[in-house]
Amino acid sequence: MGRIRGESGSMSGVQFDEGGRYVVFGLSGRTLALPVAAVARFLPVPALEAPPALPPVVAGVFRWHGRVVPVLRLDRLLGLEECAIGLYTPLLLLERDDGPLALAVGRVHGIADAEPQEIAEDLSFEGCALAVIRHGTGTATVLDPSRLLTLAEERRLEDFRTQATERLAQWQTP
Repeated sequence: MGRIRGESGSMSGVQFDEGGRYVVFGLSGRTLALPVAAVARFLPVPALEAPPALPPVVAGVFRWHGRVVPVLRLDRLLGLEECAIGLYTPLLLLERDDGPLALAVGRVHGIADAEPQEIAEDLSFEGCALAVIRHGTGTATVLDPSRLLTLAEERRLEDFRTQATERLAQWQTP
């Protein structure tokens, strides 16, 4: 497990400063990035629970330090070619104000120090991307973690997290 920053924090404090640090990863043949401040840890995929009424963008849930963590399929959220989720699929764990969330990605390339540059309109993933950075011989599209879900999707995710937490709690022994 790779540790990136402290246990506490939220995405509301993520900033896109010039000369920032980014977690660079690959997904569906694209190179993408998130600000380092948004990513709490890298994790391997644990055994995922699949509660009833699992939304198509949620691969499943797992427990992390007593909390239920939904795993989002970033490929489906961004409308990219679907990637299989398996034993070696890396997760990016995001600590958010409303609880942890994990993003399934194809491959983690590493951490990059880079100057963000303006993004072309056609690369914005419907407003989810804010900038591009140079990475290797190409570029990586920087995603804004606070824009990955719409407000309605955030509400549905919170309802789903509550239901999954209640369902899994029924299996706890006193």
